[in-house]
Amino acid sequence: MMKFIRWGLIALVGLIVVAFAVVYGGSEIIIRSRPETPMPTIVAASDPGAVARGAYIGRVSGCDGCHQRNLQGEVWHSDPWNGTVYTANLTRVLPHYTDSQLARAIRSGVRADGSTLWAMPSETWTTMTDAEVADVIAWLRTHPAAGPDRPRERFGPLGRLKILLGREKPTPAWVAEARASPAADLGPSFARGRHLAQTVCGECHRSNLKGEPGFTPDLLIAASYDLPGFTKLMRTGVAMDGKEKGLMSEVARENFSAFTDADIAAIHAYLTARAEKAP
Repeated sequence: MMKFIRWGLIALVGLIVVAFAVVYGGSEIIIRSRPETPMPTIVAASDPGAVARGAYIGRVSGCDGCHQRNLQGEVWHSDPWNGTVYTANLTRVLPHYTDSQLARAIRSGVRADGSTLWAMPSETWTTMTDAEVADVIAWLRTHPAAGPDRPRERFGPLGRLKILLGREKPTPAWVAEARASPAADLGPSFARGRHLAQTVCGECHRSNLKGEPGFTPDLLIAASYDLPGFTKLMRTGVAMDGKEKGLMSEVARENFSAFTDADIAAIHAYLTARAEKAP
């Protein structure tokens, strides 16, 4: 009996080792992948208003939310099973990137060395124009190097299993999905609102603005707000019912409160028209 138990334990350990090797090796192939991504020809804008425009885009888009106001990054998530993800200290990273490499990282989720970024929401900015990216780069480069370097992401066993099963994806994979599923185009009169909704709201509500099941709603819900109510939500995080709405309220106060009245009105007009034309 003891002999059978011993061989059973040996077989079990062997299966665990094989499973670990498959998960580690398979996930490592995905982690080390280097997608063929075109390098854009973009240089930082240099006109007098560039930095202010870039700061505006960076604020409403949440660049200085994830990377902190000083752009020095932080620990974004950490647990021994899933791993640790840091937001980069951009002030330390920027000197090692050309403007074109930085533009590619922003819109495609690819580092200067060609490796993929993780948890960087580039899928939100795939429609950001060259001019907007040039302004953002101009703003980013005004920050002198300071603070500690942030390590690259480290994946735990559960995190690696999720990667192998496709439940966790590198940023370029999310970018490809976003490009294949844009928000409804309602014509030139709603172009500004659509653009803002995709590049700002899309991070949580997806590029098509249909929401993330179990996390965020389809933005058809915006049609239930009149413009004053929508403006209040965007500036204070307080909804029509007078209640806080979790992450939306936090993001509204930290980032969306910087929106101009004109841009809030443009977003509202587009989202309302989108709801009216929905099946």
